[in-house]
Amino acid sequence: MRKIGVLVDNTAQFPRHSFPGQNLVRIAAHDVAFNGAIYPEGDGLRVSQLPLTLRGQCATKLLPPTPERFNQILTGMGNEFDEVLVLVHSSHLSSTFQNATLAASSLQGRLPVVVIDTNTFSAGLGMLTQLAAQVINDGANLVEVEHVVRQQAAHTYTIVCCPGLSYLSQNGIIDPAQGIAGELLSMMPVFSFEDERLTPIEKMRNVRNITEFFIEFVEEFDSLHHIAVIQSVPPLLPETRSMRQVFLENYPHTTYSEHNLNLAAALIFSPKMVGLIVVETIAE
Repeated sequence: MRKIGVLVDNTAQFPRHSFPGQNLVRIAAHDVAFNGAIYPEGDGLRVSQLPLTLRGQCATKLLPPTPERFNQILTGMGNEFDEVLVLVHSSHLSSTFQNATLAASSLQGRLPVVVIDTNTFSAGLGMLTQLAAQVINDGANLVEVEHVVRQQAAHTYTIVCCPGLSYLSQNGIIDPAQGIAGELLSMMPVFSFEDERLTPIEKMRNVRNITEFFIEFVEEFDSLHHIAVIQSVPPLLPETRSMRQVFLENYPHTTYSEHNLNLAAALIFSPKMVGLIVVETIAE
């Protein structure tokens, strides 16, 4: 049986600390540009060190692994595995997916590599990684694993509330003028990860409205596998506690997790971002 490895980028956060097939998973880390210096893989930096706004700041940005770096990582994995599945965060957020795809193409004939744009991040990406590892551990081949992951990704829904619009502007996700105006007006827009782009779907007036909106969003689904809340830094503890209570009471058979925003995701969305990821149960 051919041995399959899984490569995932470091925006991923795992709902479970240990899971079947965990030994098959490797991490591709992003570098970070901060205060005029480059921090390889973000070593030495914490989310709490990031400014709340990038207006007037030196370039602070997440730097995706280059095609050459992905090639290096995948070549190394080729010494351990016969095939590799690469799972990356939404291609709307950075060039990570494109760079991984270029590297996979350069390895054609030497190492079979499948790259999937999961259209999510954080716990959504972590959940899909855990699913892939478990299916591989159960004996599935690469084609079967790809099918299962793509199917579940299509039923994974991600929304984020981003008060720090200058971060989205810095990453080329919205226009600079939108970022400046949005922060000056203290806007709290909510975006949904759609097929084509990061789509604005609502504007919040205050933090309480975020809680209410997230709860209403979850209520749209009939059968849920997992709910994950991504907390800002510092966390909105009363609001998170309120959501947790509602979700645990209303969805007792649905697994639930909370995640402090990690450095990679904070550099895309800002430390003030609050996110919700809903994983729908797929009918057998």
